[in-house]
Amino acid sequence: MTTRPPTHPSTMPPGDRLVVVPWRDPLIERLGHDALGDYVELFWLGILGPTATWLLRRLAVTVVAHPEGHCTDLPALAAALGLGWDSNRANAFGRALQRLVMFGMVRHVDAAVAVRTVVPPLSVRHLARLPEHLQRAHALWSDADNTTALAIALDLEPDERSVTVSASAC
Repeated sequence: MTTRPPTHPSTMPPGDRLVVVPWRDPLIERLGHDALGDYVELFWLGILGPTATWLLRRLAVTVVAHPEGHCTDLPALAAALGLGWDSNRANAFGRALQRLVMFGMVRHVDAAVAVRTVVPPLSVRHLARLPEHLQRAHALWSDADNTTALAIALDLEPDERSVTVSASAC
């Protein structure tokens, strides 16, 4: 049984480099969702926040490309996400990394950070924080066929009350 990873007292690694490795969790890999897929964008985004979500995706791409592990240049990664970097201060990059640790998307393993490439389904507590239309979309979600769920999540479902709207009406 996999337990929630402990948070690390200092999420920011010393220096400007970080070794990133895959986090293997057979249960989540069987029941979860691809970290690069629509599920993360639609449902985890509102929980993690945009910066942490983009950081998760970038780290997941890194470990998929380098399953043996990869030494990541943190200033370059921060810049690629549109963030400033200062290894000696609290910053948006460090807060995003801390959120990923807090929500169990990454964990510290020795001198590295293990990253999930498959994320767990939302818990009931997290699901309750989403807007009602996303809760409905989540209830219909299936990795095999999510057309209806995507339409609801993106607020594209047909509405009998809707009328043809011109661009000037928006």
